Amino acid sequence: MRMNLERLKKGKLKLLILECLNEKPMHAYEIMKTIEKKFGGIYKPSPGSLYPVLKGLMSQNLIGVEEKDSKKIYYITEDGKKEYLRIKEKVNTFFATHSEYRRLVSELINLGFFLYNYKDILDEEKYKEISEILNNCKKEIENRLNERK
Repeated sequence: MRMNLERLKKGKLKLLILECLNEKPMHAYEIMKTIEKKFGGIYKPSPGSLYPVLKGLMSQNLIGVEEKDSKKIYYITEDGKKEYLRIKEKVNTFFATHSEYRRLVSELINLGFFLYNYKDILDEEKYKEISEILNNCKKEIENRLNERK
């Protein structure tokens, strides 16, 4: 059970790619595998989502590419390092000042890992049941949040 890439906004994927390339130059497959590892296997970007973001990062001069042994190796530029640090600081500041939100996100991530541990016993029926529970939970949260408007 992997998270759907389309649910991960491009801005977040941009940060994940810059984070990977800040560690070392990588080819696209290695970027995908590194991101998958960071998420404990529950999320892996598809090539169809990764390549447009790589292209955008290149057009912004945040990453570069060189060819080695017929493979494209992506690397972070100086502008990319500055942008990565800027985004990372913005995220860190947000989470530092919104500790309640951080706890909610942490609970959701823990739920994702919990479900991942049961991936081998999730048949179609159980998947539908759990999806329905999660959808009902989402609706309930939305109702509670709309009460405050």
